[in-house]
Amino acid sequence: MDKIKKVIQNELDSLTREDKENILDELRDEIDEYDKGIVALLNKRTLNAVLIGRVKRALNLPTYSPEREKDISEKINSYLEEPLTRPALQRIYERIIDEARALQKEEIVKGKLLKLRPDKWK
Repeated sequence: MDKIKKVIQNELDSLTREDKENILDELRDEIDEYDKGIVALLNKRTLNAVLIGRVKRALNLPTYSPEREKDISEKINSYLEEPLTRPALQRIYERIIDEARALQKEEIVKGKLLKLRPDKWK
């Protein structure tokens, strides 16, 4: 893949259409693999968020914790690398956190506990 990325940076205009299409296919395949990993990590993160919501409920704590969200924001910004921008990363994480908070609230408000599979807790 490094070779392909180097070609894209330096030699893309000199390639045939077929070569460019092959590179496009390979890059898309790689993104598909990344997406699979991202979804797996989001599932794990969401599981922890749901469990945190249950602990918060047991402690009579609010679902929303601005201090914690500020801490998360600072941490994720420290992991940032180009080409992803800080505003883009912030928007992505705002969405992730909003969805986790919504699941926590759903359990609290509706009293409907999500079905969690302990075999997926690793």
